[in-house]
Amino acid sequence: MGNRESKLRAHGQKRATPTTAGVGEWESPITSAFITEKAVRLGAVAVRPHDGAVTWLEGRPEEGGRQVLVIRTGDGEVHDVTPGVDTGFNVRTTVHEYGGGEYTLAGSTVYFTNFKDQALYSQDVSNPKAPGAPVLVTPGSEARGERFADTCIWELPTPAAATAVAEAGGAASSAAGAAAEAKPAAAAAAGPGRRLLVAVSEVHRDQTSGAELGPDQVVNRLVAVDVATGAVTQLAGGADFYMSPRVSPCGTWLAWVQWNHPNMPWDHTSLMVAPLRPDGTAGEPVRVRGGASAVQQPVWSPDGAYLYFVDDAAAPGADAAKADPADPSTGGWWNLYRCRVPDTAAGGSGGWAAAAAAAEALHPAAAEFGFPSWTLGRKTFQVLPDGSVLALYGDPSAAGTALALLQPPAAGATAKAWKLTRLDSGLTSFASGPAVRVATDAGGGGRVTVGAIASAADRQSAVVSLTVGSAGALAKSRPGDWKSLKASSSSKIPDGYLSVPEAVAYPTQFDGQPATAHMLYYPPVNKDFAYPAGTLPPLLVKSHGGPTSAAASGLSPLIQYWTSRGFAVADVDYGGSTGYGTAYRNRLQGRWGLVDVQDCAAAAEWAVSAGRVDKARLTISGGSAGGFTTLACLAFRKTFSAGVSLYGVADLKLLAEHTHKFESRYLDGLLGPLPAAEAVYAARSPLAHAGDFSAPVAFFQGDQDKVVPPEQAVVMHKALKDRGLPTALVMLAGEQHGFRQAVSIRTSLDGELFFYGAVLGFPASMPPDLPDIPIDNLPKKQEQQPKPEQQKQEEGKAGAAAPAAAKAAPGGATK
Repeated sequence: MGNRESKLRAHGQKRATPTTAGVGEWESPITSAFITEKAVRLGAVAVRPHDGAVTWLEGRPEEGGRQVLVIRTGDGEVHDVTPGVDTGFNVRTTVHEYGGGEYTLAGSTVYFTNFKDQALYSQDVSNPKAPGAPVLVTPGSEARGERFADTCIWELPTPAAATAVAEAGGAASSAAGAAAEAKPAAAAAAGPGRRLLVAVSEVHRDQTSGAELGPDQVVNRLVAVDVATGAVTQLAGGADFYMSPRVSPCGTWLAWVQWNHPNMPWDHTSLMVAPLRPDGTAGEPVRVRGGASAVQQPVWSPDGAYLYFVDDAAAPGADAAKADPADPSTGGWWNLYRCRVPDTAAGGSGGWAAAAAAAEALHPAAAEFGFPSWTLGRKTFQVLPDGSVLALYGDPSAAGTALALLQPPAAGATAKAWKLTRLDSGLTSFASGPAVRVATDAGGGGRVTVGAIASAADRQSAVVSLTVGSAGALAKSRPGDWKSLKASSSSKIPDGYLSVPEAVAYPTQFDGQPATAHMLYYPPVNKDFAYPAGTLPPLLVKSHGGPTSAAASGLSPLIQYWTSRGFAVADVDYGGSTGYGTAYRNRLQGRWGLVDVQDCAAAAEWAVSAGRVDKARLTISGGSAGGFTTLACLAFRKTFSAGVSLYGVADLKLLAEHTHKFESRYLDGLLGPLPAAEAVYAARSPLAHAGDFSAPVAFFQGDQDKVVPPEQAVVMHKALKDRGLPTALVMLAGEQHGFRQAVSIRTSLDGELFFYGAVLGFPASMPPDLPDIPIDNLPKKQEQQPKPEQQKQEEGKAGAAAPAAAKAAPGGATK
């Protein structure tokens, strides 16, 4: 206890005359209603080029989880762009099932994908106070089963403009940058042309019969959509997957990333380019980079002279998977690179081979400037007109992510590495951005506006912006310069209930050898309560999804829910997590169900050995792949006393056979290809080892989940129920992979606490406005607690005071 209190004092977390109480008796203002009321998910920040208005997406649980495009104008007013919930519009794409890249801006027009039909729409936002009605751009796409995402604009010149562009390009062919500047001017002088949307397309129906295609038949490609006619033209095809199509400023090149099964986009990808033609088609593609590494995010410099990208390639002669994490010169980290755009007049597409060979690393570092592309459209850096780069990056030596300004060395300097200056923002976790707009003033200066989504250990996620007088001034910005435009919740966690995480590198084993894993450890904090002397808190180990993902260091009300109720929380970045280099990420290759299980168990063992938690009350929960790790820990280890799986995997072979295209070969790398590795699938599947479970397990599952089908939870629950173990299955109506509706989020959160209380023997009950959680095989002595109104009636009859924890959160609004 003393050790934990010293940790709290170190973080400035003090209690004033707290009441002594055990687990389940700590009352907290951070209720499930508090968390979901007026809460939104924030994403996809952009800055409108012509006026600096900031746009973003809000996922609103109170509107059934739909996503709404929002704009904040220069006068500070915030308006919904997407029409009201009754219209059925929902800015969300399901390409790769996980979506992303939902909208793009073009002047005063926004183009977006609508969730219901997955079609593209345009909307006039010249008057943000009264946006125009959405107009369908792709009639017939729903019948074709075609989905669109990750769009960018291609302004196609008229024939006269095309001739002017060609002449301008030829006159300036000796300098790519000069050509890039000359071509748009020539096109503008010749008049406007056609506007095309370049997009990732995913087709789910047979174009002859109209039948739904299986995962191995779904067709992905790059297309150009004429916004005036809706005509769709294929630009690139043949690969299994595409992302990040980007048209060069001069409109003559298209860059993108593609990859094939069995790779995922963080395994092996290829950076491609192809020439664009005036008739709206593309020429023969050329591979610029990749094949043996995971390239991502092609970005053209504003003058068109360079192509920037992120790559985790190993140094020549080295293996990125075995690169030394402490030595960035060996590669194996997602770092920034650029190559010069070749002179088209001197060799056409063939010049890209030489350009790629001469690509330079901007700032070689043991840091990650890229992240796994689970969703489309994510950007982690922007190239500014002065040649500097504003980038989001993660440094394992400092928990979280930050923005940095990278500036090229001065002409004639001997040092080749770019200078990196970490922006002093006061924020520790950037989830989206940076979106950048540079406005040139009359004096030739460039005022810079930056938009992002960020949080800190004591600040909930918010859309934030920064405006400075020049790109160079970004390096001198301070926390007070950042403005919060929209917080993810209007509910502020009261003082005295906030737990600040401690980044912990703890001992584990990898391939039988001593190794290190990582986690964020949160101590229990509640100014009103303390444990009795000699009592330690229970521990909740969180195993993140993916599994190629990572824990976030920003303020999470979902974690504070637990810590304010007396739980310690270990948010584990097991081997295979991102943010620690390619070698750490590849620890899970062939070892899913081994490395993650070992590291989650080791995290709990570390907390016990450090004297921080009660070894008799160790719990574990996780969603999706984290649900699999949870079940595997309970099947193959005796470390934990109870667990909860949220839309988790129970049968690995069933997952491989019935999941969607994007992840249909994911397990080839994590476990091995079928049928050769069938024995491995059986050995690692929790369902095949239901007889080895000894701890109670609850399951929360969406009934429309296409990533991890509901049958996974159903069969696992039945197997444990038939064994006589305490278990529960809660099927949430209308939910897919991950919970979006407020009632579902509340039910799963309060239900998890209720389940732990029932099986571990501490008081807990469901709020009166939420459904009961039936628990099978619960022993008589552990019968479920009555709901609060029942408790009050019993208290009145008995004349006794109720335990504090039996007073569950009210179902109404909580500020």
